[in-house]
Amino acid sequence: MSNKLPPILQDDNILEKLEYIFKEHFKNPPYNIPPDISWEEKAINFDKVKERYTKNNNFELKSNDALYISKNNTHYFIEFKIGELLKKNDDKNNNDINIKYGVKKELQLKIYDSIFLLSDIDLNENKYIQDIVNFSKNNIEYILVYYSKNNGDLKINSHLFNKANINLDRFGLSKFKKFLLKEIYIYDEEEFEREFINKVIRDEP
Repeated sequence: MSNKLPPILQDDNILEKLEYIFKEHFKNPPYNIPPDISWEEKAINFDKVKERYTKNNNFELKSNDALYISKNNTHYFIEFKIGELLKKNDDKNNNDINIKYGVKKELQLKIYDSIFLLSDIDLNENKYIQDIVNFSKNNIEYILVYYSKNNGDLKINSHLFNKANINLDRFGLSKFKKFLLKEIYIYDEEEFEREFINKVIRDEP
């Protein structure tokens, strides 16, 4: 994590292990927590940042679950989805994989609100980020992590994902790529550990 951050993004009560942030989503509704998840790496619990911000500003926002800031200043917003994401009437025999409308709208709103929130954080009497649109397009990447046990059909069709824009379209995220976000990734929990935790966080100098 970068050490040139606003106080709210460095608070010890805000920094948490990614494992804890991920497992928090198994409480409501209750699911069996996977025993093999052990991520010691820390990130900013962005839900807690949002809670502080909305308390001080007296209005409601949505937010992504976590924010990891690399030493090269790439900001990774991370959103965990534990429950079922697919519509019940999908024709699985024809690989008709459609994401619930409410899920898509929530993901979009969380991205917009999280970027807005980040743009309004102060640092040394100035804004932490001066030009949020330009910064976001060049420095903010988004990772959606779904729980494979509750989304088996996504796992089965994962060979299509992250190889074409079909995944972004199905989640309603294609409009954000290059417009507001530098890059977008969709992983299950195993892919997240392999591609992000192992290759990005643990490879940092």
